[in-house]
Amino acid sequence: MEKKQTKKLRIAVLGSTYPRNQEDPGVPWQREIVNRTAAAGHDVTVLAPSWRALPNHEIDGVPVLRWRYAPKQWETLTHDEGAPNKQGSPLFKVFALSYIACGMIAVFWWTWRKKLDVLHVHWPFPHGFMSWLPAKVFGTRVVMTCHGAELALARNSGGVRKALAALLKSGDALCANSSHTANEIRKLCDRPIHILPYGATVEAADVGKEYPVSDPPLLLNCGRLIQRKGLHVLLRALPKILEKRKVKVVITGEGDCKEEWMKLTTELGLDEVVEWAGFVSSERLAELYHTCTCYVHPAIFDDRGDTEGLGVVLIEALRHRKPVVASGVGGIVDVIKDEETGLLVPEKDEEALVAAILRILDDQELAKRLANQGFDYAQEVFDWNRIVDATVAVYDGTAGTPGQ
Repeated sequence: MEKKQTKKLRIAVLGSTYPRNQEDPGVPWQREIVNRTAAAGHDVTVLAPSWRALPNHEIDGVPVLRWRYAPKQWETLTHDEGAPNKQGSPLFKVFALSYIACGMIAVFWWTWRKKLDVLHVHWPFPHGFMSWLPAKVFGTRVVMTCHGAELALARNSGGVRKALAALLKSGDALCANSSHTANEIRKLCDRPIHILPYGATVEAADVGKEYPVSDPPLLLNCGRLIQRKGLHVLLRALPKILEKRKVKVVITGEGDCKEEWMKLTTELGLDEVVEWAGFVSSERLAELYHTCTCYVHPAIFDDRGDTEGLGVVLIEALRHRKPVVASGVGGIVDVIKDEETGLLVPEKDEEALVAAILRILDDQELAKRLANQGFDYAQEVFDWNRIVDATVAVYDGTAGTPGQ
C-alpha cells in the first residue's frame, strides 16, 4: 500500500538547548529527530537560547536561531549543567526572567517572519510562555513535550506548578517521552497525551569488524554525570562485586557530579578499576557498547524529585545486543522489562545491584537471552521511522486522540 504523502510543514523546534557546533554531544535525540523530520521533506528550524553570545548558525544544514538574554559572561543558564542546577546563583532569577522575556519577543518575531505552521515546545516551563502569543495572534499550532525536569520543578514549587498546569492546557497537543512522564503530567492536566519516545542516537558498531572480548568483563555507563544518574550507588557496589569477580568499569560523559564521584572512587580504592573517559566520539562510544559485557544504569530520584524521563542510553545498549541492569524508576521501565529485556533493581539498593550484575556475569545464557530479546524490543518500539511518522502526525493533527 502506498504511503500517504503529508503536506510540507514549516516547523520550529523550541527548547533550552541544542548543539552549539557539529562536535557538541548535547541532546543527540533531539538533533536526530530534527534531522530526520527535515529529511522527510519538512522545513525545520531550531529556536534556542544563546550561550555566551553564540550567534545564529546551522547544525547539519538546519538553521539554529539563538536569542540573546544577558551579557556574554552570564549567558550560561542552559547547556552544560542546565538551569535547574544553577538555581543557587543570586542572579538566577534576574536572568531567568530576562531569558523568558527575550525568548517571547524572539519567538514571536521568528514565528511571524517564517510563517510557521507548528511550534514544537520542549520543556513547557518556561518555553510555553514563548509560544502563547504566536498561537493567539497567528493561529500557529503548538505541540508541547514534557521530559520530566519541568515536572520535578513543579513538585517543589506551587508557583511553577500552577504556571505549568496553565501552560499545558494552552497547547494544541500534549506529548510525553514515556509513560512515567505522562502519568506525572496527568497530576497537573487532564488531557489526552501522546507518548513519543526517542530512538538510539549511536549507530550500531561495525558488524564486520572484530572487537576483542573484554577480559576482565567490562561494565559500561554513559551520559551526563548528574545526581539522578546514581553512579555513587554503582561505585559503592563495586567492592562487593570485586570480591566475586574481577571487572573493569568505563564511565563516559561530563557533569557537575564528576569531581565528587571521582573522589569517591579514590576513597574506595577503585582508581585502577574505574576509567572516567569524559566525552567520547560516537565511533568510540559504539565500540564501548560493542565490547562491554553489561550496561549498568543505577538511576535514582534526585534531591529535587527528578529522575530519568526515558533513558536513551538504554535503547542504545539494547540496539548493540547488550544485557542491561537498571533501576526500576521513571521512564526506564518503558525500555527495560524485568527478566525480559534486562534486569531491574530498586533504586539505591547496592545489594540488589550487586546480585543483578553478578547474575549477568555468571550466567551467559541469561545474558544472551536478555540481549537478544532487548534488541528485538528496541528495534520494534524505538524505530526512528515510526517515531518520526508519529511526531509528524501530531504536528499536522492526523494522529487522532490518544488513549488515557
